[in-house]
Amino acid sequence: MSSDESEMREAVRELATALETMLNLVKADALPVTPEAHSLMRKVMVFLDESTDQITDPDRSGEILPLATALNRLVLSAREQILDDAVAASPLPDHPDM
Repeated sequence: MSSDESEMREAVRELATALETMLNLVKADALPVTPEAHSLMRKVMVFLDESTDQITDPDRSGEILPLATALNRLVLSAREQILDDAVAASPLPDHPDM
């Protein structure tokens, strides 16, 4: 397998992971509730929108892996913020005295 082919496979994996994470957040109805989570999701959407032409341009295949990796990092950061927000908003467990 050539270096270009390996890089392209890795880029596709990164993109797939990012998009799967976004889809899972939507399916779980895990909408961001804090300004930090909203900001991260807006960054993800803007980044995806701005990089779509580069990702789909066959003449720029060398740029796909860094874009896919950056998108995946943004999505994972947004997911972590959403999960942190959900945990912070959850009531503390009621433990009986021991």
